Amino acid sequence: MRLILYPLSIIYGIITTIRNFLFDYGIMESKTHKIPIICVGNLSLGGSGKTPHVNYIAKVLSQSHKVSILSRGYRRRLSGFHYIELNSTASDIGDEPLQLKLNNPNCIVAVNGNRNIAVTKILSDHPETSVILLDDGFQHRKIAAGLNIIVTPFHKPFIKDNLAPLGTLREPINQATRADIIIVSKTPSNTNSKERKEMTKSLNLESHQKGYFSSIKYQRYKCIKNNSKLENEQEYSITLVSGIENSTPLVKHLQEQGREVNLIKFADHHNYTSKDIENILSLHRQNESIKKLILTTEKDATKLRRFLTDFKQENVYYIPINIVINNKDIFEKQLFDYVKSN
Repeated sequence: MRLILYPLSIIYGIITTIRNFLFDYGIMESKTHKIPIICVGNLSLGGSGKTPHVNYIAKVLSQSHKVSILSRGYRRRLSGFHYIELNSTASDIGDEPLQLKLNNPNCIVAVNGNRNIAVTKILSDHPETSVILLDDGFQHRKIAAGLNIIVTPFHKPFIKDNLAPLGTLREPINQATRADIIIVSKTPSNTNSKERKEMTKSLNLESHQKGYFSSIKYQRYKCIKNNSKLENEQEYSITLVSGIENSTPLVKHLQEQGREVNLIKFADHHNYTSKDIENILSLHRQNESIKKLILTTEKDATKLRRFLTDFKQENVYYIPINIVINNKDIFEKQLFDYVKSN
């Protein structure tokens, strides 16, 4: 199979290299806007944790700035430009944009495939906006962000990956030089300073680049009906419903906490159906534990809430996460300095 995929990866790499060359030399235009724009993206196809980092940055900057967040809205039903409301549905506008809105109700959150048109409309409708965050916009070179951030996972950084379809990279590794910040995400909590130094060295950071490490901190389970927190969660065995790219860190976390976990895995951004709920309930009821619950991710919860009646009286919860960044004061100062100077 690798013999077939390898030449396809070479062809794909040539195409993306030519495209980036055209933007680098101004043959194709990258439009600038008179507002600070921070882009959070990656080089790979998914699973690095971009959206939680956008959420982190939005919360930091919104303490003193009016933040708008712009996303493509992957696999949404509605086309064109839309503002996200608290009562929007994930199927209409995308699971990640809705998740960002629910976590940042005071921020403007919008979706549109054309980022330049979207920025112009946001600034027209909400001139109070002082900074715009682009979720997954690193390959959208028609818009010029002033601060580019790449998020890459600790266990599979872009330097150890290959171009699609042989690997998961959307661009050649050398395009990482366009980034101002590289965040190594999902860093294990027990990673020592030597391992961090080795990882930082392997990234070959340019003089204009800063490197950071981030890790996931899991929070107490919340009920998808009313967001109430679960007491004594350690007493329950778990049916875990996951529709994210990589559920391994979550499974590992639960197992390290001594939980009995039965994983039901769906594709990333899966749009659930009533039949899926029936299958989930069927597998969950096979669990003979006296105390048991159905647990899902925060992203999946945005889609599963519409099936509350299908779940009937079963206990259904989601597990929120927080992003913890090393040298957070330096990182946040870099964000504020950029916004202030632009």
